[in-house]
Amino acid sequence: MNWKLRINPNGGDPLYRQIENAIRIALDTGQLTEGERIPSVVELSRKLGINKLTVVKAFQKLEKAGLVRSEVGRGTFISTHSSGPAATVNGGEPAPELARSIRRLREGYARGLRELMMIERRPGTINLSGGVPNPNTVHEGVLERLSREVLAHNPRRLYDYAGPAGLPELREAISRRLAPANPIAPDEIILTNGSQQALSLAALAAREEGRAALCETPTYSAIPSLFMMYGDTVQSVAREPGAGAINLDQLSAASTGRRVVLYVCPDFQNPTGETMSAANRHELAEWTRRNDAMVIVDEIFRDLRFEGDEPPSLYAMLPPGRRILVSSISKTFMTGLRSGFLAADRAIVSELLVFKRYVDLGGPPLTQAISAALLRNGYDAHLQKVRSAYRAGRDAALGALEKYMPKGVSWTRPEGGFQLWVTMPPAISSIQLFLNATEQGVSIVPGPAHDVDGRFLNCFRLGYGYCPPEEIRKGVARLSQVIHRLAARGAEQGPPSGLGIMV
Repeated sequence: MNWKLRINPNGGDPLYRQIENAIRIALDTGQLTEGERIPSVVELSRKLGINKLTVVKAFQKLEKAGLVRSEVGRGTFISTHSSGPAATVNGGEPAPELARSIRRLREGYARGLRELMMIERRPGTINLSGGVPNPNTVHEGVLERLSREVLAHNPRRLYDYAGPAGLPELREAISRRLAPANPIAPDEIILTNGSQQALSLAALAAREEGRAALCETPTYSAIPSLFMMYGDTVQSVAREPGAGAINLDQLSAASTGRRVVLYVCPDFQNPTGETMSAANRHELAEWTRRNDAMVIVDEIFRDLRFEGDEPPSLYAMLPPGRRILVSSISKTFMTGLRSGFLAADRAIVSELLVFKRYVDLGGPPLTQAISAALLRNGYDAHLQKVRSAYRAGRDAALGALEKYMPKGVSWTRPEGGFQLWVTMPPAISSIQLFLNATEQGVSIVPGPAHDVDGRFLNCFRLGYGYCPPEEIRKGVARLSQVIHRLAARGAEQGPPSGLGIMV
C-alpha cells in the first residue's frame, strides 16, 4: 500500500476526526479502493504516536458510515462508498433493509463531504463556490425604502399571523409576475421561508402519495438529502452531457413499475448552469403524462437570464395535478429575506396547507409585505442590474478559463444564473483541487457534492456571481496553476499539510 495518512497534532480538528477525514479523502481520490486492507488500530497508533482509543473512535465513525468493515482475525477493510446496483422488490423500490443501508451509506458520505468543505478558509479567499447573490447588487437604501413603504400603509395588518398560505398581497403580486408564462391564481400559491421550505413541502407531498424519488444528476446538493430525510431512497438520472436534457431512457428505466416524483431545475441548472431546450421540455412533459409521474420544477434562476431566448415554462407544459413549481424572490434579491414560494394545482395546495400549518403557522408577514412592495416597484430595475453584473461575471470566468486552463479541461457556457460546470481530465480529482485551491486562497465546490453517489470526481462547480470580475479572473488563474500541478503529478497528491507517514 502506497497511501500517506497525514495528521496535524497541532491542528484545530480532533485527531480521530483527522484520521476519519483522511480515509474518506483517500476513498474519494482512489488511493484506497474497495476490499483493500488498512492498517490495524495497533499499527496506526504506533506509527502516528497516538492513543489507540483515538484510532478506534475514527474506525467506529467510518464503520457506522459504511465505509469500512472489521473482520475478526483478519483486520479492517475498505467497503464501497457508493450504492451500486440495488436489490429491489418486484423490480421497483429497494428492499427495506437494503434501502436503509443505502440511505445510511449516502448520508454518511454526504456528511463527510460537508465537513470537508467546512475547513477554515484563510482571510481574503476568493469565493468561487458561492451559489448566492452578491449583496453588493442590492441598491443602497432599497430595504429601508421598502420597509417605510410597507409600514406607512396599515401596519397593523402585519401584527398577526398571515395564515399558512401567506400574505394575500404577495401571493397576488407573484401571480401577476408569473403570468403570462404561467397563469397561476393567487390561491394556487403558498408562501414559504425560502425555496428550501418549498422543496421540503413538495417532497412531503410526493411522499404522501407514495412516490419514489428521482432527481437529475448532477444536482443541487440538498435535494437527495431532503428526500432521504423523509425515508426515500433517491435514484439519480443523468443529464445529457453538454445539454440541459435528462436522459429519457434512464428515466423510463428508473420509473418502470412504480409511481415516481422527479426533481428538475430546467433553467440555468445548479450546478451546470445549463438550460433545457423547448423540445426537451415537451419530451419530458409527454413522459410525465405516459408514466403517471409527478414533477417538481425548480425555477429559482429563471429570472436571471441575461442572454438568448427564454424557453417556455416547463411547469405550464405538465399535466395538471402532477406538477409543483418552486421558486424564490430571495435568490434574485437578498437571501436574508427568506421569501420563497410553491405553486401547484388547487388539490395539491389544499393538502400542503395542512402540513404548512403544522410546520410554522405561516411565514413572517413583514418580510412578505416587503417582498410584495419590491415586486410592485423596484424588482425589474433590480433584475436589470443583477443580470448585467452576472453577465460580466460569466464573461470574466469564460475569458479566464479560456486563457489559463490546460488542454483537456472543458466547461459549460450559461446564458443566465451565476454558476457553471468545469470538467477536468479523469485523472484529476476535484477534491484534491478543492484542498489545494483552499491553501491558495480560492474556494470551489467539488463535483461529488452534487451527486447522491459521489460521482463527478473530475468536475467542479464554479460560481461567478459573488465576486467582482477582477477577482474571478485572479481566482481562475490560481485554480489553473493547481490543475497544472495535479496533472503533472498524475493526481497523486495527498492531503495538503500535516504530519505524513507511509502506511
